[in-house]
Amino acid sequence: MAALPCVARAASVPDAVSRQLNVAAETGPHALVDALARVLAAHPELAATPESAAALASVASIPVPQFVGANLPVYREIAATIIAAAPPAQREAVRAAVGQALMSYVATDIRIMPSLPPAPAAPRQPQPEPVGGPGFDVGSFTIYPEIHAGGFYDSNIYATNTQAKSDWVGTLSPSVSLQSNWKRNSLYAEAGADFTGYVRHGNENTIDWHTQAEGRIHVSNNTRLLFGALLLQEHEDRASPDAVEGTTPTLYHQASTYAGVAQRIGNFDVRLAGAVERLTFGDVMGTHGVILNNDRNRNRYTFGITVRDVANSAFRPFVEGLGDFRRYDQTTDDFGYQRNSNGYRAGVGAQFRLSSALTGEVFIGAMGRDYKDPTFKPVTAVAADGYLRWQAAEGTAFVLFTDRSIEETTLVGSPAYIYTLLGGRIEHAFRPDLTAFVRFAYANAAFAQSSRQDNEIDTSVGLRYYVTRQVYLGADYRYTTRRSTESTQNFGRNQVFFTVGSSF
Repeated sequence: MAALPCVARAASVPDAVSRQLNVAAETGPHALVDALARVLAAHPELAATPESAAALASVASIPVPQFVGANLPVYREIAATIIAAAPPAQREAVRAAVGQALMSYVATDIRIMPSLPPAPAAPRQPQPEPVGGPGFDVGSFTIYPEIHAGGFYDSNIYATNTQAKSDWVGTLSPSVSLQSNWKRNSLYAEAGADFTGYVRHGNENTIDWHTQAEGRIHVSNNTRLLFGALLLQEHEDRASPDAVEGTTPTLYHQASTYAGVAQRIGNFDVRLAGAVERLTFGDVMGTHGVILNNDRNRNRYTFGITVRDVANSAFRPFVEGLGDFRRYDQTTDDFGYQRNSNGYRAGVGAQFRLSSALTGEVFIGAMGRDYKDPTFKPVTAVAADGYLRWQAAEGTAFVLFTDRSIEETTLVGSPAYIYTLLGGRIEHAFRPDLTAFVRFAYANAAFAQSSRQDNEIDTSVGLRYYVTRQVYLGADYRYTTRRSTESTQNFGRNQVFFTVGSSF
């Protein structure tokens, strides 16, 4: 792939166009794409060259993270709209430049970036999905098939403090997603699987799968209904604080659904939503018999309200309140604790765009949980989350993120742990077909009514090379370590990934 001229800064797009796209985004993703099409009809020169097309793609991508639901299809629609408006002679060059610009946003979109431990997750290749190919139109839908394959070396597959076991692992991850092309309403659906096979430790082999659907119905210009559902089978990573020491990984199933309404009232956007989540954990064989996990099975019910002032697209303050009820199938767990609880999270925050290159969101407030067990004291803490994204230069983006939550635990005598995450990522495109990244994250798990504290560091560096606009090769190195007051929980882990992927 021939190198292209440097991607122009987003500031090269007229301010009036930027404001038009941001105002349209308040209504939803389809309104944003429709506004982008109108902009291109009025200003075809914005898609005439790779530089101007990439700048327009960057401006159109700024409001995407505010949408509820999957963001990757929105980036794809932005790309398709700009590419279709490009002159035929420039179309391939525009396609490559727009893809590079959007990949920078995808790589630093925290709603697409993979989660970090201790969230249960397989040790998959730590990079976001590419924007991908144009897909296949079927009626009023576009279908996007993808497949990713590779292998990695893991120096400590059980995440243990002593007698670490290493192995080579192969992975295969096919998936397919579907995006509606309706004028007002929208539907996104996705299904995929992750097959993992170990060379010497076949008991660690896993098959994970997921399926999800998300959508919105525009009842009127001021009223939108939001809904979604998720069903998956995953396994707990050996590094999770709650992973049991079975001879095989612990499988769990999650089924969840949510629904809500977004209502525009003057300059305010009011959102009311509720969700139901079901988690079930499988039993596993241990060295001394079967390890029962049915005392971890539970339901979670959440509801909340967010009121956001959207009068100013550059600064949008909001207030948010959330209620959270967790109910276990068993009255007590295997150690006699009653872990049912009621919780809350409330505070204030703001979305902001200090410039076309500097955007973010911040939230600060309070959170707490009360437990049914009389030996468990209430857990309260400062609630905070946010991210800051800076497009420092052409092809270079920085992102900082933080999150704080109260998580469930199986630790004897402790009701929960307060999980605090701080991290960042740097993404740099040396050329349109070669991108590098560096990522760092620090996490602290402070267990209530216990002296245990876990401190984790997760770092990774990598390269991604696009053989074509739809096929890439990746190489990554990742190092994770935990230092705990419980020395038996300490570990260090090195992983080296090699991947190949294709999006059609």
